[in-house]
Amino acid sequence: MSDETGDLPLGDCPEGLTWFPLCKPAQVPDESPIFASAGGVDLMIVRQGARIAVFDDRCPHIGASMMGARVEDGCIECPLHGASFDASSGTVLDGPTTQDLVCHPMRIRSDLIEVGFPPPESSC
Repeated sequence: MSDETGDLPLGDCPEGLTWFPLCKPAQVPDESPIFASAGGVDLMIVRQGARIAVFDDRCPHIGASMMGARVEDGCIECPLHGASFDASSGTVLDGPTTQDLVCHPMRIRSDLIEVGFPPPESSC
């Protein structure tokens, strides 16, 4: 596991992000999301084995919280209407929505999961 990028090898972290600490990797149980806030954004943190991903805590179907979501076999299931998403990328797998979960860049540094957001003045 790299101290810079953690154990989510899905590509390089974009430069110029503002990083916010969330929790220790050991605090995220396998296949059971936890919830936190950073930078004014409510977040859902998911672990699948060694892979950790950070998403907005918002189902794109109607904007409801994902609190109570089930994570199984690489999928996150929304507790409200059963929409299913890939637990690594947030890609929608099954409706009622056609929109993906918002997935944020993350890294592990000094034994803390950090989430990255563009600076407020950025248009990204």
